[in-house]
Amino acid sequence: MMTMPLANLLHYHFVPKRSRIIHCHESFLILLAALLLASLIVSAAAGPLSTSAGTGNSITDDPMRVAIITGGTRGIGRGITDAVLETGEFRGFILVYNTNRDAAENYCEELKDRVFGETRNTDANCNSADESRLKIRLVGGDISLESTRDKVFECFDKEFAANGENEEGCNKCEAELALMVHNAGQYVGVTSDNSHGISKPDQTKKFGDGSLLTTGENGRDKVDMSYMNFYHKLYGEAFIDLCERSLKRMKDAYSRHENSKGSSFRGSIIGISSPGCNAAYSMTPGYDMPGSGKCLMEFSIRHYALSAAQYGINCNIIIPGVTRSDAWDKVAEQQGLSDKEAIFARSKGMIPMGDVAEAKDIGDVVAFLSGHGGGKFMTGLSLRVDGGLHLSRMGVGKPKQ
Repeated sequence: MMTMPLANLLHYHFVPKRSRIIHCHESFLILLAALLLASLIVSAAAGPLSTSAGTGNSITDDPMRVAIITGGTRGIGRGITDAVLETGEFRGFILVYNTNRDAAENYCEELKDRVFGETRNTDANCNSADESRLKIRLVGGDISLESTRDKVFECFDKEFAANGENEEGCNKCEAELALMVHNAGQYVGVTSDNSHGISKPDQTKKFGDGSLLTTGENGRDKVDMSYMNFYHKLYGEAFIDLCERSLKRMKDAYSRHENSKGSSFRGSIIGISSPGCNAAYSMTPGYDMPGSGKCLMEFSIRHYALSAAQYGINCNIIIPGVTRSDAWDKVAEQQGLSDKEAIFARSKGMIPMGDVAEAKDIGDVVAFLSGHGGGKFMTGLSLRVDGGLHLSRMGVGKPKQ
């Protein structure tokens, strides 16, 4: 049996209990003060932290992380931009819009208000005096065109690239491309205009029902490939182009981290697909032409995931279900319904969770996949974010009544 040292034994028996408690408290306070002093010394050595854009989270002196988001000012794209901004991990944004510049500029001003307040000084291109906290550039054009994609990466190289020295202030700040989301899309002739002269067909173009067949010269059969080709340019071709050019810049950032920064690079590539574009999901009737383009996105993402993983880059596809956006108003009009709420009310019966998603819900998944948490270990996936719609469509489970 261990015995208490004599001095401690005498102290315990002859010193009043209250004095022992006071003595204990004094020792605790001395220890606490020592720990606080040590913490202050470490903080002083590390230097001050700057605050992130609009969220109050702290960020270090690491390079500005930049996100390219196509269709990033409206609908699901807007929800993605909102969610990514709120993480505080991204301070640079290139937002691509199609034709509605007014809506893009208004949204850009809204983002600036969130971060800087209404006293900010902003010009027509959404520039701001304090771009070390948040820097946004807008690029307009049909993303199915190579010329539009050229403008996107020219903007990054000129305005954000780590070696850029073309303008004053923050344009000389080191930045790196860390996220590319290809979200832009449309229903031909319904939700947006395009640069290919493709309009809404009199009959929905489908595979195998004769709708692609026309009569050419000398009465010969001719297959109309114009609609399929457009969607292949908008989804498949644009996605491959965006991925290839984004990966080049992300790999450059990875090399800089490895060579000088002593920290790991974190990048992410994400495509937004639609239900019915892979074999694990039941087909969507009438979505033949757009789906044929998005199939390439879902197929290629696994190859990109495999080749990019060694550089700290994950690559994924998100498949939203029925999601609230302005585009549904035009779809409702085409279907002779009063507004998009009529479509949502009809859709809820097919969704096991009994509700449609908000654009921000999709954005939150993008933020998770592109962040520094557990999402970085998810790659090569096609993720269904649809409230269980895919289960209902496959005949599994019972939709909520």
